Amino acid sequence: MAAEEENDVVELEESITKEKTTKKKKISISKTQDDLMVFLAGIKGISEVMKKRLHKVLGSQGITDPRGIKTHTLKQLMELPGVSENTAKLLLEEVESNQGKLFLSLDEREQIEVKRKKIMTGSLELDELIGGGIPTGTFVELYGSPQSGKTQICYTISANCLLPKEFGGLEAGVIWLDTEGSFNTQRLKQIISYYEYTHGIKNVKTNRFMVANTRTLAQVELALKEAGSIIPKNRVKLMIIDSLMDPFRAEYGGLGELAVRQKHLNKLLHMLMRLAEAYDIAVVYTNQVMANPDPFATAMDKVMPTGGFILGHASDIRIWLRRATSKIRNQHDAPNARRALITDCGWLPQNECHFSLGPFGVCDVDQEANHIKLAGELGVLFESVSEGEETEAKTEFATLD
Repeated sequence: MAAEEENDVVELEESITKEKTTKKKKISISKTQDDLMVFLAGIKGISEVMKKRLHKVLGSQGITDPRGIKTHTLKQLMELPGVSENTAKLLLEEVESNQGKLFLSLDEREQIEVKRKKIMTGSLELDELIGGGIPTGTFVELYGSPQSGKTQICYTISANCLLPKEFGGLEAGVIWLDTEGSFNTQRLKQIISYYEYTHGIKNVKTNRFMVANTRTLAQVELALKEAGSIIPKNRVKLMIIDSLMDPFRAEYGGLGELAVRQKHLNKLLHMLMRLAEAYDIAVVYTNQVMANPDPFATAMDKVMPTGGFILGHASDIRIWLRRATSKIRNQHDAPNARRALITDCGWLPQNECHFSLGPFGVCDVDQEANHIKLAGELGVLFESVSEGEETEAKTEFATLD
């Protein structure tokens, strides 16, 4: 009887050991079968050895899921080590087949547009101007002279993207490419602290905010390459480039290099377009301005955004930012009031609105005084811009009093 009991104990121990071994194997298998490997496993016409090699090669390029393949062209995939033209075509065909049908009806297309998330700007007037906020999957260009509010809008929409969903945010990640070396951590934290205080939010998760110092075009392109692995991991929905044209203007000088510069700019813009489409992210970039030498230019055309027609055609929403007139500033007791004017958009009318730059980022003009008062109570230092007059630029489509 004792021998039988001993045998039972041995059998029980063996079964427990086998069960543990099986669990370990399952865990190791589940770890190796990531989204990219599952995607590659479903492609016919590629050997198992080649699939493992592709997984390693694509991973080295920052591609961690099938959507990352969409950010590359056929030529770019063929340039990867060991990837033939046939293999590259199979990868792209498989990605497209997983995306569903190519042609969509009007109702189906509308459903996709309605599902796009909107990023709040901090100003109800500005949100209304652009149709409820900055939509994901689009290109938004902010251009204007220094101190027009370009970077401050970028800080505020970054904070709103990080906010929890129940407070109007997306609870999503943000990538910021700093090409001018002007990014300030404390400024962003200052804006986030305002939302934490007014909404009663405890510790907004900022670990999804990623900033890269990209002073050269080589660094910008490297950052976009690495973004492929950062975007899905941090569920990024907003990419800021402040500013887009600065490295181009620094590295290409004179009319002799203009054609080469524009070709390089077009290539970079298409990289951004593929990223925005693949991951449904909003790409917001600031742009510098230059004077128009044409003596017959209208008041509106005397200031031009840099980048030429290449950049102009790429932007889905193009917004010109300027200081508000003294009449508006005095009327609303808003010394930091600004004007935002849509100069180009395929679905929004050409119109303008006013907003302010307060101690806590972008706000409505009638709220600037309250923000300054709250900043005083909280001991937040804020310096208003120096007073100066700006002449009213008359336009046929902007008639704000």
